[in-house]
Amino acid sequence: MRAQPLVYPRNGVSVGTSRDAADVLAAELASAGTRLLFGLPGGGANLDVVGAAAAAGIGFVLTHDETAACVMAGTHGLLTGSVGAAVVTRGPGVTNAATGLAQATLDRFPLLLVSDTVSSSTASRVPHQRFDQVAMTAPITKWAGVLGGSPDVARAAVALARRGPAGAVHLDLDVTAPGDVPPDLPARFPVDDAALADARRLLAGSRHPVVIAGLEAAAAPGAGDALGRLGCPVLCTYQAKGVVPDGWPVAAGLFTNGALERPLLERADLILAVGVDPVEPIPASWDHDAPVVMLHPAPVDGRYFGEPTVVLGPLETTLPSLVDVAEPRWEADAGALARKAGIEALEHQCAGLSPHDVVRETARATPAGSTVTVDAGAHMLVVMPLWNAARPQQVLISNGLATMGFALPAAIGAALARPAGPVVCFVGDGGLGMTMAELETVSRLGLDVVVVVVNDAALSLIEIKQHDGQGGAGAVRYGATDFATVARGMGMPGCVVESADSLRAQLSGGLRGPRLIDARIDPAGYRHVIGVTRG
Repeated sequence: MRAQPLVYPRNGVSVGTSRDAADVLAAELASAGTRLLFGLPGGGANLDVVGAAAAAGIGFVLTHDETAACVMAGTHGLLTGSVGAAVVTRGPGVTNAATGLAQATLDRFPLLLVSDTVSSSTASRVPHQRFDQVAMTAPITKWAGVLGGSPDVARAAVALARRGPAGAVHLDLDVTAPGDVPPDLPARFPVDDAALADARRLLAGSRHPVVIAGLEAAAAPGAGDALGRLGCPVLCTYQAKGVVPDGWPVAAGLFTNGALERPLLERADLILAVGVDPVEPIPASWDHDAPVVMLHPAPVDGRYFGEPTVVLGPLETTLPSLVDVAEPRWEADAGALARKAGIEALEHQCAGLSPHDVVRETARATPAGSTVTVDAGAHMLVVMPLWNAARPQQVLISNGLATMGFALPAAIGAALARPAGPVVCFVGDGGLGMTMAELETVSRLGLDVVVVVVNDAALSLIEIKQHDGQGGAGAVRYGATDFATVARGMGMPGCVVESADSLRAQLSGGLRGPRLIDARIDPAGYRHVIGVTRG
C-alpha cells in the first residue's frame, strides 16, 4: 500500500527533505526508548539519520561491518526493552546487512534498519548501486518498505519491530517516492478459554509432566515463578535459558530436541511447551508419544510437535491458571538430577586444554549475574549446559538463525545496555575471524568485554559431520592465528593460554575488559560432546 508523498512539518513550514524524514524517524525511535544508533554510514541521507538521531538524544556507535551493526543494535534493543536501530548506506551497505537482518528476524530481536537508496527521481539515469533493496530484504524481515510517506510510517515501523514476535524491519529512505504503509500490528489474542480448559484437564490427569520453556517465556512476567510452582522438571531452550534459574531443583537442563534430554522426555506422560517458538529446536524428528500442550501468546505453527493442543493468550495469564491443577508425582529433585546426569555425560578427558576447562575456569572468575554471549560452533555445546544462568537473557546466542559471527557484536550491544558488569564473549576462531575488526570497537569504546577465543584453528563442528569425499582438511581447517597479538594491535590486552593452570593464572586478578584470551584448546573431546548432545 502506498501513502501520499511526504510532507513533514518543520518549524511550522511544510517541507520534504531527507533530514525532515530522519527527524521524524529519530523522534519515534526516541519515544520507543532507543538510545543508541549503530552503523557504518555512507554519505547523504545516511548522515542525515545520524544527525537527526543526535538531535533526538540518540548516540551513534560507529562499527566496521553492517551485519555487526545490526547484531549490536538488536541485542541492545532486546536488553533495554526498546527497538535497536542501525543505519547503512545503499547498495553494499544493505547487502552486507543481510545476515544481521535475518538474525534479528529468526532470533526475535527488535531491530529497525534504515538505509538510503537510489532515489526514484534519479533512478532512470543512475544505475550505479541501483537495485530493489526492499525486495531483497523483504524475505528476511518482518516488513520492508520505503520511508517516504507520512510520519505514521515511521511510527508503525518502530512499533512493528518490537511487537511479538519481535524482528527486523527495513526502511529505505527516499523522500522523492510515495511511502509504503506497514501492515497492521499483529493482534493481541485473548485467552482461548476452551483450549485452556482442555489443557487443565490434561495436566490434572498427568503424573509425570515435563515443561519445555521457550523464548516467549523469557519475556513473560512471572513465568519462572509459575514454572517453579508447577513442581515438575523444566527444560529450557537456548533462548529461554535462565527463565528457571539453573540452581533450582526443577531445572532439568536444556532442550534442543537432541539426545541429552531424551531420557527425561521419554518418562513424560505430558509435555507442556510454554512459549516455545518452532524456530528454536534443531531440525530433527519429534519422536515422543506423550501429548503436547503449547501455551503461546499468538497463533503458532505447532506441527513440529505433531498435533498439539494449542492454548492462545498471554502467558502471564494462561500459565498461572495451570498451577492449581498440577499434581505431579516426580521426585522432588528429578529436574536437578536430570541436569546433573546430562553434564556428567558431557565430560571427556583431553591431553591439553579442554573446552570444558575454559568454561569452568572462566565461570569461576566471573561475577554472578554477568552477561554471556555465545557464538555458533562446537564450543556452544559445552558453554550452554555448563554455564549457570539465574535470569532470562543472561546468556545470549543466535538460535533461530544459528549464525557464526554473533557473539562479539552481541557482546558490544550487551555491554552498552548493561554497563555495570563484565560481558563474557565465547567465540570460536572461525566466528572471530568473521568479526575481528570489531575488537577495535570494543577497545575504542573501552567496554567491559572479555573475549574468550576457543581456538582450535578449525570448523570443528563441521569437521565432525564431514564424510569422505567432502573436501577433507582443506574444507574445515585454518592456519594458526595469534588472536592475542591481533587484539594488542587494536589497543586491548591479549594473552595466550594453553592449559587450565595458565588460564587460571590469567584470571586470578579478576575478569575485567576490554581484554582477549586466546585459549588454544585440544578439540579431541568435541566428537564425544556432539555424540552425547545430538546422538
